[in-house]
Amino acid sequence: MIFLNCNYPNKCLIPKGKPKGITPKNTEIELKIGKLKLIALHGGYIYFVENGYYFGIDLPKFIKRNPFGIDIFATTGAINLALLNWGDGRGNMYSRLSNEEENLLIKYLMTLR
Repeated sequence: MIFLNCNYPNKCLIPKGKPKGITPKNTEIELKIGKLKLIALHGGYIYFVENGYYFGIDLPKFIKRNPFGIDIFATTGAINLALLNWGDGRGNMYSRLSNEEENLLIKYLMTLR
């Protein structure tokens, strides 16, 4: 699974409510812009939370590296490409990360460098 809590690889259906795997003990960091929150868990999973809906990504499967560490823009591009490929003809409401989601992801990836 590369996308979590959203019925992947079938049609995107994100249920309201918190996934069982998110606890204060396994939360590494939380970042927030407006109503959107990014929760990073130990082990590499990240969740975007907005209005009680959680959408997760298995981040280690997307990490791209360069000689200086994590290639932030290649990693973000890989996630957007996977979302675009998944949404192709499957009724996926995600065709790419929103600008706010991308901004939070970039800030988080900068902490990993």
